[in-house]
Amino acid sequence: MKNFILSILTLCCLGTVLVAQQTTTCKPDASLPDTAVGVIPLPYSATNPKGGISDTACLNTFYDFVFTLAIPKTISLSGLTLAINSVSLATTGAVKNLPSGLSYTCNPPNCVFKSGEKGCILIAGTPNNAINLGQNDLKIEGLVNSFLPVPVTFPSDQFAAGNYYLYVRPQGSAACRTSSTRELAATKLRMGNVPNPFTGSTQIEVEAEIRGQFDFRVYDLTGRMIQRRPVQITQGINRIPFEANNLPPGLYVFTLTDGLNTVSRKMVIGR
Repeated sequence: MKNFILSILTLCCLGTVLVAQQTTTCKPDASLPDTAVGVIPLPYSATNPKGGISDTACLNTFYDFVFTLAIPKTISLSGLTLAINSVSLATTGAVKNLPSGLSYTCNPPNCVFKSGEKGCILIAGTPNNAINLGQNDLKIEGLVNSFLPVPVTFPSDQFAAGNYYLYVRPQGSAACRTSSTRELAATKLRMGNVPNPFTGSTQIEVEAEIRGQFDFRVYDLTGRMIQRRPVQITQGINRIPFEANNLPPGLYVFTLTDGLNTVSRKMVIGR
């Protein structure tokens, strides 16, 4: 009986650890000036054609996107200026028209964003229903908590006119990438090859804090691309095998690119 109880407790603890490991969160955009307010990025509109959701989701492919919320201290409604205590969202159902397979979490986790502070909403998951292919017009619904709670919808003509269009494409479409690949930088993606120099084969080791679909490419010093293949990068350690085959000895450049950003390193094929 004691062993049975211990087993149950062990399973419960393990389940708690697994849930904790799967919990996802986001960070507000640290590059925003203190004067920025509202939901960022601002929505797409005729006067803001570069706004809205910049990334395209793929069916059956992991996707994520982050909205930063910068809460002002006051808000103007019907000609009245009201002091804001906080803006709150329901922890489920506040982001309307999400494709099936996607959900959201907030930072702070209770989705209560205090006046004068920044928080964020992470939309993440894997679109899994072909009915959502095409354009999905997302809306964020919440409450402005002043002396009375005031329901608000963003975007809307009342605050920021426009749309948050999330496009879902068929699986494997070239336009698809996760938002996290836009964060590509030396601090997010570190790579090298072992051994280096090498003669027959080497392992490209990629330590990533981001995930997404990338192109792995190898160039010689004339700029001629001698190999190209798609690779899926996950958070943590990734290894990409590379065979020298009949390549002549010398210096080569290998890159990872998501189409917008590229990280490059050098390797040497010895004699």
